[in-house]
Amino acid sequence: MKNFIFGLFFGLTVAFVHAAPKHVHGEARLEISLDREQLVVALESPLDSLLGFEHAPRNAAERQALQVMAAKLKQASQIFVPSAAAQCVSTGVELDSPVLGGKAEPGGHNDLDARYTWRCAKPEALRDIATGLFAEFPKLRRIAVEFAGPQGQRAGRLDAASPRFSW
Repeated sequence: MKNFIFGLFFGLTVAFVHAAPKHVHGEARLEISLDREQLVVALESPLDSLLGFEHAPRNAAERQALQVMAAKLKQASQIFVPSAAAQCVSTGVELDSPVLGGKAEPGGHNDLDARYTWRCAKPEALRDIATGLFAEFPKLRRIAVEFAGPQGQRAGRLDAASPRFSW
């Protein structure tokens, strides 16, 4: 019984560690899902990778940098480009971070979560998505990607040399 409990505890601990998002500067995570005609891309990134700092803005230059970052991220067509043949139209962009509200989480490791949605007229033609994140945010070096859709699940990595994820 002891071995069973230890094994169960160890297994749950390993599963939790692998499921927990990591806060690594220069890296981000994307979760892409396709359900019928709706494409959703969720981005999670340390603010340092996008902004160069993670604290609440302390001066006019940092407030300006925050506004510029948010404006860039709100340009869905510049940040993510789904397969043209799928005829996807952006239906929304949501940005979430305590720093956007002028606050910061204690400890200084603040992230930005973004959610992008599209309605695709021909979802069966959707085969990939490219990102302009590396061009817009040079401190970002790698993106871990997880995809779920009618074709199944896939995972991969993107970088400046390979900014397109295919499924």
